Amino acid sequence: MKHISQRQGGMTALGICMILAMVACFVLFGLKAFPLYNEYALVKSSMESTLNLPPAKRKTTKDIRKFFLRNVELNGIETFTDYNIKDMVFVKKSKDGKTKYLNVKYQKSNNFFKNIFLMIDIDETMEIPGGKSK
Repeated sequence: MKHISQRQGGMTALGICMILAMVACFVLFGLKAFPLYNEYALVKSSMESTLNLPPAKRKTTKDIRKFFLRNVELNGIETFTDYNIKDMVFVKKSKDGKTKYLNVKYQKSNNFFKNIFLMIDIDETMEIPGGKSK
């Protein structure tokens, strides 16, 4: 009975290695997922900045795209260019035609490990306040 109460309590080397491996996996996932989420937050911020301009500066869809492109370039996002912005940034009307919306829609992926990828599908819509856009 004495030897049962004198049993050591602690972690083995294998237990420590398993915990370190799990922590390493979480850190790797975080390092690969953070840039995708950060880009989403920066796109949303760029949309808000574009929509905060006075209505006189954002009269047409072309103006809205130009200011949005300028904002994402200031935020360091290289996904948008003069050539592909028409495929990713849209100005849509509501069914009644009174309200207009700015919509940004695209996908971005990041290599996680070999042929495993993390992907984010960005489809953000915000109402364009005041004024009319053509």
